[in-house]
Amino acid sequence: MPPVIFLAIVGAAGLAGYRLLASLARQGQAAREQEARMRRATAPVRDLGNLEWDETAGVYRPRQQRDN
Repeated sequence: MPPVIFLAIVGAAGLAGYRLLASLARQGQAAREQEARMRRATAPVRDLGNLEWDETAGVYRPRQQRDN
């Protein structure tokens, strides 16, 4: 009877360990996905140069190159 109890305890500990590792793996994957989303959201912004106000549209637009 003691070997059966020992095997039951080892099996329960193994199951608990498996569940713990699976949970940690899911959290790690979620953290990596969140980091990837943050990297995409904070991607470098391209430089538009000098801006000028466009009265018609009500927004700033890149200054047009004038041939002078």
